[in-house]
Amino acid sequence: MTDLDKDVKNLIDAIQRQDQMTHSGVVIAATAIIDNQLERSLKRAMRPMSKSMYEKLFGAFRPLNTFSSKIAMAYALSIINRDVYNELEKIRKIRNEFAHSSSVVHFGSTAIAPLFGRLKRSSSKSTKPARVFLECVKAIDAALGEYLGGTRLP
Repeated sequence: MTDLDKDVKNLIDAIQRQDQMTHSGVVIAATAIIDNQLERSLKRAMRPMSKSMYEKLFGAFRPLNTFSSKIAMAYALSIINRDVYNELEKIRKIRNEFAHSSSVVHFGSTAIAPLFGRLKRSSSKSTKPARVFLECVKAIDAALGEYLGGTRLP
């Protein structure tokens, strides 16, 4: 293999890794948006409180700081139904795989593909994993938006 062949192969490998890293960015960004919507929904369900009281609940190392605790509390308070809860749990597991993996993972990775395959599919015919994931996120956002009075993703 010549130096040019090696360089071309390295470039192709880098491009493929970049595409796979984009999956990670999509998942992390989308779940951050949903996390924020869950927090807003929970705060709406609560009585009005001071900023310091909200901090005691949602601040770092506090009971409602994690994505997981917000999902559970939203379900407990009937903000979301069982179907949305189940989809959020799937998304949480996917997010955790992307966020805590020591290697580059993507929707086709052995750790991600089975989790991704369990997501409910919309009526869209899209086969692109990032689009399928975002459609699932938008459906959840719509459910939270209804609770929040129409605040939704574009």
